[in-house]
This record gives sequence, structure tokens and C-alpha cells, in this order.
Amino acid sequence: MKSNYLTLILFFFILLPFTTLAQQTEDKKASAAAPVDSDEELRRAIETSGGSETQIIANLESYLKSYPNSSRRSEIENEIYKLSVKMRDRNRAISYAEKLIANDADNIEALTNIVDMLRERRGEGDLNKALVYADQLVKQVEVALARNSKPKRLSAAQWLERKERGLASVYLLRGKIHADLSNNEKAQPDLLKSYNSARLAGAALSLGEIAERRKSTDEAIDYYIQTFVIALNTEEDIDLKALRKKLGELYTLKNGSESGLGDRILKAYDEFIKERENRLAKLEPPNINAGVTDPLKFTLTKVDDSTLAMESLRGKVIVINFWATWCGPCLTELPLFEKTISKYKNEKNVVFLAISSDEDRELVKPYLKQYKFNLPVVYADNIDTIFGINSYPTTLILDRNGEVSFRMAGYNTRADYVSMLSEQIEAAKKK
Repeated sequence: MKSNYLTLILFFFILLPFTTLAQQTEDKKASAAAPVDSDEELRRAIETSGGSETQIIANLESYLKSYPNSSRRSEIENEIYKLSVKMRDRNRAISYAEKLIANDADNIEALTNIVDMLRERRGEGDLNKALVYADQLVKQVEVALARNSKPKRLSAAQWLERKERGLASVYLLRGKIHADLSNNEKAQPDLLKSYNSARLAGAALSLGEIAERRKSTDEAIDYYIQTFVIALNTEEDIDLKALRKKLGELYTLKNGSESGLGDRILKAYDEFIKERENRLAKLEPPNINAGVTDPLKFTLTKVDDSTLAMESLRGKVIVINFWATWCGPCLTELPLFEKTISKYKNEKNVVFLAISSDEDRELVKPYLKQYKFNLPVVYADNIDTIFGINSYPTTLILDRNGEVSFRMAGYNTRADYVSMLSEQIEAAKKK
């Protein structure tokens, strides 16, 4: 009987390489022969899911199995990854995140998520793998921030704040992994970089825990107080009840009671609020129309950074189109607004303004260039708030007295925009 088992084992190992090679050859032939894509099959995979995210994942994975050479493979894998993250299917999300990162080492979103998910899962080798990805993430963020120049829309202080918070977040993530691996000597420098770059409650909490493990009680108390104060004023996910309990216990252990703890927390709170107010004062660009309520006393910024005093238009009919680059209907309406402008080009008492409400002004010039618009564009500079604009596009006409004589929110597909607007302009001229 033993010899029979031995024969079977030998037979298996002797034939395995040949079988494997043969199978690999067949697989390669099948893969080469497989069609790259099938629009019909892909459409069916989506339609037959019945709106179920679980089913669409299964269908898309089946599609990739049938069409391994799909030109849409990266796109489909990215969709499966996003759905997996949304459904909290951690194992599948990790698997697909690794595929995305293998194809695109600059995918900062996937890198961030996979580090978080590996830390949560904590399977064998997960923390070490998370550390490798965290190193890659830190490097990518540092390179991206060094390579990118300051957007014109942001002040120097705003750009610095954005960079500091970005760096603080990735240093915090890597520092936590070092701490998870009980490597406090490497965790502390990362956590200090994070805390010094931006006052994150998570960094203060981790630094407090390291100090507590080192028996540096005073230092731990200081960091826990900072954690408590910062968390009260931000949206960071910190368990304040547990933190309060830990802080009270540690302070009592050191001082015999909680006497004086409240005063220290209040002092830290006042200092944090003062520091934050000073920082925000630098970050918020000055409102050039602060306190102004009359639209004709507003000053608006043009795309070339020069300014337009609305006062200079007093006594004229002012035709305004409020729009934004992210607004789909605006792209349909703006050419018609442009056509109306052309129709009135010889009338000096009728002026047109295409007012962009984009928060990111850097998007506006490329948008105008892409669609070859020749429009009198200015930025809203809060005048959209005065007019209560909450939908886009919105067309507004001010008569010669500066009163609103016409207002239309949204794009009306059933109306002849040019004729309708021309009719309203003529009515405003008579007022």
C-alpha cells in the first residue's frame, strides 16, 4: 500500500511540470485568442445587476474573466475597487487597490485607503505591508506638493495651509503604523512632523500614548489635553468620553485629584482658539465688497485680475448670466448668451456680464479657452449672494434704475433663449 502511495506521489510530481507547462501554453493560446472586449456583454453585465452593487461586482469580475485582455480592464477594476470600498468589502477592496497601485504608483487615494484597510484588518504581515505602502504614500505626497505650484486662486497662506495639512495627514498615518508595530523611535518623528505641520487631534493622541508608555506622565497629560481641545473644535473622529476618562485617571495618578485639570483645559482651549483665529485671518482672502449691499456699488474681478466697478454701469441695462464650469446646462446656455451679446453689440446702453461663481478660479480660463467663448467674464465676488443665486444658470436683467426687471433660474429647453432674452432687454430699456 505504501509503495502505491509513493508511486502516486512520484507520478504527480513528475507529471506536474509538464501538465503545468501544457496548461500554461493552452491558457496563453486561449488568452491570445480571446476577444479584447464586448460592448454587448459589458452592457449586459451592468443591466442585469438590477441595481445591486454586490451583483454588479460579481458581473464585472465575470466579465474580466471572460475578457482578460479588455482595454477597459483598469477602468473596470477601478469601479470594482470603489464599489468594494463603499460596501466595506475590505478584502476585495485591498485586492483591487493593489492592482490599481501596481498600474499607477501615483494613485494617492488608493494608497491612503489600502494603508487604512490593512491597519484595520491586521492579518499576518498586514502591518508590514501597510508600512511599505505608507512609505510610498509619503513619498508621493511630498513629490506632488513640491512639484505643484501655488494656484492663483489661493493666497500664499492658503497654499501653505493646504500643503501642511496634506503632509500632516500622511505623516500621521505612517506614524500610527510604526506605533502599531511598537517602533516608537520611528513613530515619534513622524507624529511630531504631523503635529507641528497641522494641529491634528490624532497626532496629539498618538504622541500622548507614546509618552504614557514611556512613563512621561506630564508630557502625556499635555498631549491628551491638546487632543481634547482640538477634537472639540474639529471634526476628527476621537472618542472624547474615553479620552476624558483616561485624562482624568492619569492626572489624578500624578496629582492626587483632578483639581486644576479644568483650568489647564480652559487655558489650552483659549490658546488654541486664539491660534486658530490668527491662522484663519491669514487664510481668508479679504472681501473687497465687505459691507456692500447695493449691487451697483460692488467691485468685481475680471479674469485678467483687473477690476470692474459696477457703478460705472449705472444708468444702463445690465444683462447678467450667472454660471459655473461644473454646470452642464450652462454649457448649453452660454453660446446663446454670447449670440445675444453679438445682437446688441452696437447698443452702448446695454451691457452684458457673464459672472462665474466658481470657487476654484483656476478652472475658468481653461474652460473659456476649451469652448472658445468670447464672453465678458467676471468673478462673483459675493454679488451672487446679494442676488440670492442658488441655481445655475440664472439670467438676470437690471433696468436703468438698477432694479431687477427679469430673472430666470435654470435653462429652459422649450424656449428660444435669444428671442426671449431680447424681448426682456427691450422691455427693460423702456423702464
